[in-house]
Amino acid sequence: MVKTEDLKRINMLRDFPGHLLEIIAREANLTIFGTGARLATIHEKLDTFYMLIMGQVAVKKALTPEIDIIFEYVQSGSTFGSSAFIEGSTSAYTIICQEPCETISLSGERMIELFRENHELAYYMMLGIARQYKKNMDIRAKMIMKTLDDNPELRDDIHDIENLALVI
Repeated sequence: MVKTEDLKRINMLRDFPGHLLEIIAREANLTIFGTGARLATIHEKLDTFYMLIMGQVAVKKALTPEIDIIFEYVQSGSTFGSSAFIEGSTSAYTIICQEPCETISLSGERMIELFRENHELAYYMMLGIARQYKKNMDIRAKMIMKTLDDNPELRDDIHDIENLALVI
């Protein structure tokens, strides 16, 4: 069991009602991982949702055997592994601790059961994940726009640039 005070340190849980935090606290586990610990591996079953209390993890994918693309450095207060809430999901990325990390983890399978029983919990969790997804997409759209500003020759090949940064 995890303390609800620890859960309040997670950005997506800050607006959760106390009674829902108590449900999550009963299901959650607190774990400390060392630098280099692999929390998810590409194409393997993803069955754990993580909330990072302290540390940093890299979300990456191999481009070639020698080159990895790092999609994101997840910081304290953030979450990752939301695909664990989809039955039969596999990881699209490899996730590795870049430094010692303190995490709160939830079993995806158990949370799916709880979502079926408690629709309010499911609503708040999915709302939090959707907000995080939108924030990440907005950041990526800004990065693309900056790249286009720095490389104006690329703009000629894009036919619908005005809608590039729109949220779907």
